[in-house]
Amino acid sequence: MGKKKHKPTADHTRNKRKGHEKKVNPFEVKVNRQKHDVLGRKMSKFDKGMPGVSRSKATKKRKATLLKEYEQQFKKNRFVDKRIGEHDTGLSLEEKMMKRYAMERSKSSVKNKFNLNEEEELTHYGQSLADIEKFDEPIISDEEEDDDDRRAAAKLVAQEHFGGFLQRRNPDDEKKSWKERMEDMIKESKKKKHERQMEKEETVQMTEELDEQWKSLHSLISKSKMKGKNEEDAKKTADDYDIAVRSLQFEMKGQATDRLKSEEELAKDEKERLEKLEADRIRRMKGLTEEESRPKPKHRSADDLDDGFALEPQDFDYVSYKDGELNKEKTDDDSDGDDDNVSEPGNSDHEGDDEDCYIDDDNDDMNEKPKEDDAGDDEDEQNVAEDDDNSSSDAEDNYEDLESDREEDVENIPEDVKQQKKVEDKLRLTMIEQAKKELPYTFKAPASYDELLDILEGHNMEDQLTIIERIRKCHHPSLAEGNKQKLEKLFGHLVQFYGDLCIQDPPQVDFADRLVTPLYELTQMSREIAGTVITANLMNRQEEFAEICQKKAGRGLYPGLDTLLLFKLVSILFPTSDFRHSVTTPSLLFMCQVLGQSSVHSGRDVVAGLFLCNLCLEYVSMSKRYIPEVINFLHGLLFYAADKETNKIESVIPPFKPVGKSISLLHISNEVKSIKHEKWSLSEMLAPVVEENLYGTDQFRITSICRCFRLLSEYRKLYCDLSSFKEIFTPVLYMCHKLPKHKYPTELQNMINDFTASCEEPCNRKKAPLVMQKKKPKPLKMFEPKVEEKFDGRKKGRRGTRDFNEKQKMIHKYKKEMKGAVRELKKDTRFLARQKLHETMEKDFERKRKVKEIMGGLAHQEGDYKKMKRGVKPE
Repeated sequence: MGKKKHKPTADHTRNKRKGHEKKVNPFEVKVNRQKHDVLGRKMSKFDKGMPGVSRSKATKKRKATLLKEYEQQFKKNRFVDKRIGEHDTGLSLEEKMMKRYAMERSKSSVKNKFNLNEEEELTHYGQSLADIEKFDEPIISDEEEDDDDRRAAAKLVAQEHFGGFLQRRNPDDEKKSWKERMEDMIKESKKKKHERQMEKEETVQMTEELDEQWKSLHSLISKSKMKGKNEEDAKKTADDYDIAVRSLQFEMKGQATDRLKSEEELAKDEKERLEKLEADRIRRMKGLTEEESRPKPKHRSADDLDDGFALEPQDFDYVSYKDGELNKEKTDDDSDGDDDNVSEPGNSDHEGDDEDCYIDDDNDDMNEKPKEDDAGDDEDEQNVAEDDDNSSSDAEDNYEDLESDREEDVENIPEDVKQQKKVEDKLRLTMIEQAKKELPYTFKAPASYDELLDILEGHNMEDQLTIIERIRKCHHPSLAEGNKQKLEKLFGHLVQFYGDLCIQDPPQVDFADRLVTPLYELTQMSREIAGTVITANLMNRQEEFAEICQKKAGRGLYPGLDTLLLFKLVSILFPTSDFRHSVTTPSLLFMCQVLGQSSVHSGRDVVAGLFLCNLCLEYVSMSKRYIPEVINFLHGLLFYAADKETNKIESVIPPFKPVGKSISLLHISNEVKSIKHEKWSLSEMLAPVVEENLYGTDQFRITSICRCFRLLSEYRKLYCDLSSFKEIFTPVLYMCHKLPKHKYPTELQNMINDFTASCEEPCNRKKAPLVMQKKKPKPLKMFEPKVEEKFDGRKKGRRGTRDFNEKQKMIHKYKKEMKGAVRELKKDTRFLARQKLHETMEKDFERKRKVKEIMGGLAHQEGDYKKMKRGVKPE
């Protein structure tokens, strides 16, 4: 009887389920508590997390992926399956096998070029080797003249080298010697060459005959064609189109040129050219010609041991022999008598004998004495010995003999040689004088202004400009370090020299004008330093003007010609179109200060003021900046030229006064019929000493008024778009009506009428009244809380367009993913760092263990050694 089966109870089932559930460590659970509990809100999965479990999962995943890559990063023994179709899941096993079989068949069908077992047709220069019976060198071309020599050389190699086993020799040739065979071969080659030359001559002769026959036929054909044409067509000339086509045929075509050199290369070439010219000038000043200035070759002995330790190569005359005789070749310097002449032996049998030379005290040349035989040599030696004895015994007699020899030599010189020498001496003196008159081609850069004046002293204007130009070229910044600073100092000295030229008596205005070119070129090299130098000059002159104004109760004097031309120099060297410039803006303010604070008492002040007004026009022609001082100055000049009422004082703006001696400075009492259009010379009008009655004539007054209206017309064009045009030019128009026009020439009257007519139209233009702003102004931000009418537990959606909202979502996702990727990369880096640290610690532990093991073994050995030493038997 079997056992009864008990049904599972509820407690049993409950206990069984509890065993399978994982126990959660409460310390590994992290709860994200909310600041406020919201009723009805479901619990999110992010409210409760288990960071320890997540960390262990991430570590396990990195060990399976990142750690494997780290361990295999430097290993190359992985097997890569490259079989056809192995990684293609779309192919079945039969298809893979078929493709592999087809590939093997295609490889085996390819003809192997290294397989020599098969029968193949071998070729050489396109010819089959089977058809070639003899292995001669193939002849590719027969046009050259040495083809026969090639054939002969190939035949010689085939027959003579290696016993001629490749060729079948003629039995007759075997009987001949090698020399005979060579002679036969040379004869055969000459014969073939002669035949070829004859064929060429025959060809040339036949070609010439054919050309002559063709010319005769061509003339007959052309005559027959001309007979068929009309006489009018024959007389017609070529039209313009035919002439143009024919001219294009003979037009020169452009050829390739050398590359353009850079600025540094051009400066280097220019400096080398000037140095070469200076060396040539110094040579001519010394009276030396080009041949005399060349280095003279020195005689070099055959037994010279080169123990002079010369660091530079030297020219020598080497001794050489030809056919047993000494070679003697004259150089260019030998003709002038500066070099020594080597004696030539007369007998070729005594090559090793020394030559006997006699030195003349007059010209230190070596005179030759031929040797006829050995006896003659002995006689010469005896004569020399006797001369030495005589010289030692009686020196005074020898000196007298020398003086008599010199006199005889001078008397023996022919007359034509004397005349030629006099002409040469005269030409040499002329060359020296011309070289002294020339300017040096190289100069040192002046370190001070006094040095510059010393260099330029004693030269005219053209020479001084040339000297300045050569100083600039010799010290280009690209040639050496420090040249830029030298040229910057030179610019400051030239600016000072520019001002000194303007204050001379009389002023050198033309020279100052020519000096602008080097100043401009130096400015382009260093703009900042040039601006600093010009600004410093302007500041000094402005301080002087301020001191004058302080002494004269706020009224100054118009500056001299040097300051006025400095203003002009600023407009040339620096741009005037900038809104603000470090040099141009202070210069413009200084000019406005002069026009606003300087009173007009004479004609010189009128000329200086008009010059400043013209410069201001150049400064503001691009920016169209309004300058009230200029308009006020021109208005004051019209006031000086207008008619004044006796009991009425006109209103003018300072520095002009309604009363005084100069209020009728430009007023004309008599009628003037014409205007002399002459340019004012600044050197005459603004000179320190002016001619009498230069400013007191009616012609000067008319010219000043004419220039005043020309400037007013230019400023009217400049300011016609300003809204304040009416307020600016209304006082000027009022003064135009006060002028005595009936006394003015017709040309000036028309100019005044045109100006007034052109100004009336903008002055009568109505202005738009001011109105309130049409756009509603934005209210100020209030500090009241923003209350939403409906709140559904979440933020309101964005009110932008759909595309904008989608873009913002994508940006948000991108940032979120980027942060997550950066976080994961940091975790990967920390994981790899821990792994590397673990490997390092294991290696250190293993190394320490091995060291301890080795040291223990050594300790045992040392102990055994000491026991043996003490006589104790080791265990």
